[in-house]
Amino acid sequence: MEETKEPKSHIPIRLNILFLIVFLFFAAIILRLAFVQLVEGEQYRHELEKFSIRELPISAPRGRILDKNGAVLVSNKPVYTVQYVEEQGQDIDEEKVADRLAKILIPDGGKLGTDKELLKKTIELRSTLPVAFDEKKTNELKALITPKLQLVPKQEQVDSMSDYNLVKTALYVGLRVRSPFDDKERENVINKLKTSMKNGNATALDGLSDLELLKTAFHANVQFSLTLDKEDRDDLIKEVKAQIRQLPTPAQLSDKSDMDLLRYASLFELDVPLPLTDQQRQFQWHKLSLLQEMRSPQMASYIPRRVKVNITQQEMFQIEERRTELPGISVELEPVRQIMPDPDGTAFGTHFLGYINAIRPESLKEYEAQGYNAIDRVGVTGLEAYYERYLRGKDGIMDVHVNKNSETVEKTMRQAPEPGNDLVLALDWRFQSKVEAILKEEVEAYKKKPTTPKEFKDAHVMAMNPNTGEILAMASYPDYNLNLYYDRKEFNKVYSSLILPNESNRFIYTPYPPASTYKPLSVMIALQEGLTTPNETIYDRGGLEVGTSYKRNWKAGGHGPVNARRALQVSNNTYMYEMAIRLAKKGTQGWEKQFSVLDFYNAQFGLGVKTGIDLPGEKTGWENPNLYYGNLADAMIGQYDLFTPIQIAQYISTIANGGYRIRPHLVKEIRRGTTDPKKPGQTLTLIEPQVLNRVNINPKYIQVVKEGMHLVTQPGGTVSRAFTGLPYNVAAKSGTAQTGRRAENALVVGFAPYENPQIVFVVVAPNSLKDGTSSSDATGPISRRLLEAYDELNPGVLHPASPTSSSTTKP
Repeated sequence: MEETKEPKSHIPIRLNILFLIVFLFFAAIILRLAFVQLVEGEQYRHELEKFSIRELPISAPRGRILDKNGAVLVSNKPVYTVQYVEEQGQDIDEEKVADRLAKILIPDGGKLGTDKELLKKTIELRSTLPVAFDEKKTNELKALITPKLQLVPKQEQVDSMSDYNLVKTALYVGLRVRSPFDDKERENVINKLKTSMKNGNATALDGLSDLELLKTAFHANVQFSLTLDKEDRDDLIKEVKAQIRQLPTPAQLSDKSDMDLLRYASLFELDVPLPLTDQQRQFQWHKLSLLQEMRSPQMASYIPRRVKVNITQQEMFQIEERRTELPGISVELEPVRQIMPDPDGTAFGTHFLGYINAIRPESLKEYEAQGYNAIDRVGVTGLEAYYERYLRGKDGIMDVHVNKNSETVEKTMRQAPEPGNDLVLALDWRFQSKVEAILKEEVEAYKKKPTTPKEFKDAHVMAMNPNTGEILAMASYPDYNLNLYYDRKEFNKVYSSLILPNESNRFIYTPYPPASTYKPLSVMIALQEGLTTPNETIYDRGGLEVGTSYKRNWKAGGHGPVNARRALQVSNNTYMYEMAIRLAKKGTQGWEKQFSVLDFYNAQFGLGVKTGIDLPGEKTGWENPNLYYGNLADAMIGQYDLFTPIQIAQYISTIANGGYRIRPHLVKEIRRGTTDPKKPGQTLTLIEPQVLNRVNINPKYIQVVKEGMHLVTQPGGTVSRAFTGLPYNVAAKSGTAQTGRRAENALVVGFAPYENPQIVFVVVAPNSLKDGTSSSDATGPISRRLLEAYDELNPGVLHPASPTSSSTTKP
């Protein structure tokens, strides 16, 4: 019987075929995804961006600055700003746009650079110059470049170069090199250069960057040790070889254009005169300045760049008329700071209000970490800088929808900008204005006197409430209008002559010898340390032997018998010398250690330490490094350490209020920003008086000094003439500081009224005195008129509640 075969199943075959199809299907998908990502990824990314929604920051209005009565000192003013943005998909010839724009916008009038600098800037911005040499000039240029090219090594020689020669070659062919120096190596190179150079040139080395220092050292053939890491060396070798490949041979120069030849000349730092007229040079600098703003590398391409701020209405109309010729260019209204001018049209608040400017490239990352955008402007000096985080508003966000052609379809405000907070100052703008006017008038009048040194150029005055630390006025003369920072053309006209010499805030940056204004503290130290008593009499015959030298009193023949109060009244030096000798003898570990006693009391009163004023960059003064025996005597008459005017003001305030060192401050209140200028915002912070410390001086000794300072303004006192006839009592102390030059500094400090001090004043007039003239001549009229102005605006404040005469212990 035949065996029956069972039918064979086809299911496994079909499953295998199915699995194969599925495998091929997924393999095809994976291959396609890989192709899309690796090959076409960049293209699809650009396509996606064409349909993206972009976030455009909307700048928030900056907070205002007001005086104590609500008068607006700093606000925002809308101005026309030229902006540039390159929309995706556009092919804009930026150089051509900059050229056309330069013909419309008025140049700022800044200082023009050399032809060498112009060529370098042109190349940096990948631009060109309209130059054409004749055949003779072209051949001369080739002749200059040829020997430079002949010195370029072959590519195969680069690998075997020492690190020193590799870096030297890199710089020679125009590459930028990362600094190979540490501090010790840099100092070593500078010392070697100074040795090899003439003294007249050596002083400029300290300010050089590492790159410039390297170039200078190689040019002078100074040998020094230079070692690169292997990774840095390998990278530099590749860069040098690539640069050498791009350079032509001398024979190939004949095929190069004049502009190409100029590029090679710039690379080798040759100084080639350009065939341009002065007008053409000015235009090219103007065009390059605009092009530089248009090509700002710090910002994403879709964020508008400020090309020029605060253009005229006429310039705006011309741009609008030629919009089709200026792709990417638009004119927008943008707020800029506006400082209230003085009623007479002069400057106001120059040295404390401050100004804002674009973020510096080196600080951009730091600000971006705090949420800033590259186009933001920030406070640079004064209150604008110190209170930046309060004044800065919260930017809004605009969603910009674009189509496939990168054209804006619609704009949606996602988040409206919020204005910054307002600052309310403690000062009255009317008093500040009067002080500025008084200072200007008195300085100009004093300059005309035949006895005034020609070196006298400036003066500084400030007023402070000794009980609260509030700054009531702060003025320097000469000054300048802060609005110049927002008008670049006018700024450039006066920068060198007016702004640069007077830009620094002398109150917090510049230390001066306090001279005899230090004597009240000398007396308090002597009394507190038990060196004397208030009524002990010292007989002054005109000077005193201190160590191996004889130190003279300012009055020949001396003042005769003086005690603590009279020593201040007549500003006696000999009394202070005697106290210095006693202080030195008291030192059980040697007189050198007694300088620390002075340092201790100085810091107690705010001298030689930061006062804490709400202005950026406050300095601590200058500490004299010398510790000679005679320096103790110098210190007791204020001719040793140097202190800033704000430190001197805090010191006098501490005396006036009975021994409390209070932090000085300009801002009294911080309010929420408001879009309605007539409606004050909610108060967020009140700046209360802050006592930093109470001095370690017996209050009765402080009173002795106050009585002595009152005697200074009475008959027989050194500044009695300045305050005669005032209806309130003033305490003061003058000082004449020797500077080692032909002219001496004049100072006067004081407070009023003597019985209940409400205002402290400090007047500093550097280089205002010749030998033999009185400091009150330069500073007395200013201080008197300051008090009169304050009394006029604040009637009754300087007058005692009951008309009683002050009792002062006489010597």
